[in-house]
Amino acid sequence: MTALRTLWNASLALCLLAALVLLVLVGARLIATRFDRRRAAARARMLPQLLDGDPARLEPVKGIERGVAAALTIELAEMTRGTERDVLLARAFALGVTVYFAGRMRAWSAQARLTAVEALAMFEQCRKQTVRALDDRNPDVRLGAALALAQHGEAPAPLTILSKLKADDGENSLLLVSLVADLAERDPGAVADLLHEKNLSYRTRVAAMDALAERGGDYAAMLASIAREYVDQPDLQPCLFRILGRTGHPAVAEAIIEGMASDNWTVRSSAAEAAGKAGVTQAADILGNLLDDTNYWVRYRASEALLRLGPRGVAVLREASESEDALVAGTAAKMLRESRAA
Repeated sequence: MTALRTLWNASLALCLLAALVLLVLVGARLIATRFDRRRAAARARMLPQLLDGDPARLEPVKGIERGVAAALTIELAEMTRGTERDVLLARAFALGVTVYFAGRMRAWSAQARLTAVEALAMFEQCRKQTVRALDDRNPDVRLGAALALAQHGEAPAPLTILSKLKADDGENSLLLVSLVADLAERDPGAVADLLHEKNLSYRTRVAAMDALAERGGDYAAMLASIAREYVDQPDLQPCLFRILGRTGHPAVAEAIIEGMASDNWTVRSSAAEAAGKAGVTQAADILGNLLDDTNYWVRYRASEALLRLGPRGVAVLREASESEDALVAGTAAKMLRESRAA
């Protein structure tokens, strides 16, 4: 009888617990529904003010309306440009959304702080707050702040930003390239000065060279000189020669030709590729000599580069296709066939 009573009590306790959980779930659902309705109502009130309000007559909002206005500002800013966006931000500032974002900068979540700093960067009035985010404890927030500032043309000096980012400690390399490119768009001279910093990591150095290569011949001679300085670093040189090839400037020709004489096959291969992309026609004969290189990729890049050089390179390929050396003839003939197929 005792066992049955115990079983009965346990079943009753479980039923009461299930009922309590059900009540909690129903209560949570009611609260969530009420909150969603309040947000929907706040959105209905805030949207017309952000789209058509007079900034001079708008007053700061508080509570749920401020949070909704902040979310709407981010949403609408992504869809607007130019004067329309400037007016939108003026309305948002008048409504006090920057106060909301400033508060989120102290959030425990790094993602919340990152979202806040990216939003604050849109407002000219909040530049100092955005700059302070460069000292955030999270590297992703620091990098996000730097990117946001650079995109709006309000970033501090490149060296200052990179020192705060601690880029040498392994920041995301793709975002670092994007950041340096944005910095070079605003102040290419300052980015060029980075290349003279002895303590600059090779990752940052390459990002700076890559950004300067996009500016054509203005920095071609400097980039060629730096590529020569790294002759004892075969792991880095291939990347540098690819950058030189993208400049398409005559000033890089000599450095590229020197690279094709390297003892390292990866350097020879990248230099040959650069010769073709930069249109170094005076390297045609040297590229022809590389058609009998011991490494396949050097031979392939050399033949590809000859094809890129136009009539002069094609003439070298045709002459090589009739060579008595089977390796040279085969490499040249294959590239000529591929070019016809293309």
